[in-house]
Amino acid sequence: MKKKVLFSLKLIFGFSLLFYLVFFKANPKEIVEVLKRAYFPYIIFAFSLHSIGILISAVRWKLLLKSHSSKYSVLDLSKSYLVSCFFNHFLPTRFGGDIVRISDTKKIEKGISASTAIIVIERISGIIVLLIFAVISSVVKINFVKESPIVLIALFIGIIGIILFVVLWKVLPIGFFGKFKFKRSFLSKFFIKLDEFLFVIKNSLKQKRLMKRVFLLSFLLQLNVIIHYYFIGISIGVNIPFFDYFFTIPILLLALSIPISINGIGIRELVLIKFFIFYSFSSEYAISFSFLDMIFNLILGIIGGIIYISRKK
Repeated sequence: MKKKVLFSLKLIFGFSLLFYLVFFKANPKEIVEVLKRAYFPYIIFAFSLHSIGILISAVRWKLLLKSHSSKYSVLDLSKSYLVSCFFNHFLPTRFGGDIVRISDTKKIEKGISASTAIIVIERISGIIVLLIFAVISSVVKINFVKESPIVLIALFIGIIGIILFVVLWKVLPIGFFGKFKFKRSFLSKFFIKLDEFLFVIKNSLKQKRLMKRVFLLSFLLQLNVIIHYYFIGISIGVNIPFFDYFFTIPILLLALSIPISINGIGIRELVLIKFFIFYSFSSEYAISFSFLDMIFNLILGIIGGIIYISRKK
């Protein structure tokens, strides 16, 4: 019951914020005009970059799974990514669909503990690359950072998350959670799973060659994401310098990881409006940019939904 209430509150909050921004901070007719003037070839190219992103992600995921006797193909993992895109439309943050990916690979050695740990390593590598982009760029854009509390919040959450991850890896010894004894068996089993999770994290991070390849792929993936957003921008006439996207997009993605709305609805538009105003573009451009991004994600979600339904047959 609590989950349903929380989901409903996040959904209401997200759509209420979106409604406010579209109808009170922007002019809906002008949004339509911006979208009508969009350059279609650039839109197609921006959308096509999703295929490159999914391929890079699947290869990175396969690399991490390989050390656990995984026989999943890049195609299988790509399909799982698309299914996760479908579930992202109903779960908080852009990481909600990872639950599906964890479930799809839970038959590896150490089961769901290992599949969860691998997803966490994969995500952390991407977040670290984004943070590096954002922190370096924020030094150049220090005036914008000072004026935008949401930027500081996103950076703070990202950095704290990385610190906690490092603490987990460096400080806690293998077998730490197994020391706790509980009368209830489900708690004991849970803590055993935590130990397995910790073991996989530590064991994977010790493999320097593997991690170098993972971080290289994460770098290529995030670069592809930035290029993707850059072409969405120029398709609607937003001429923000390319290298400035190394600041704006990481902050946007970090803000979307805050679980206060479903799939970042409303939050995405709020952050983009703040960015676009800084570059002297109106709210209509920011919301048009966001709508194109949402349409792309919706198309990917539909493809993922079809794959998910075909699995059930």
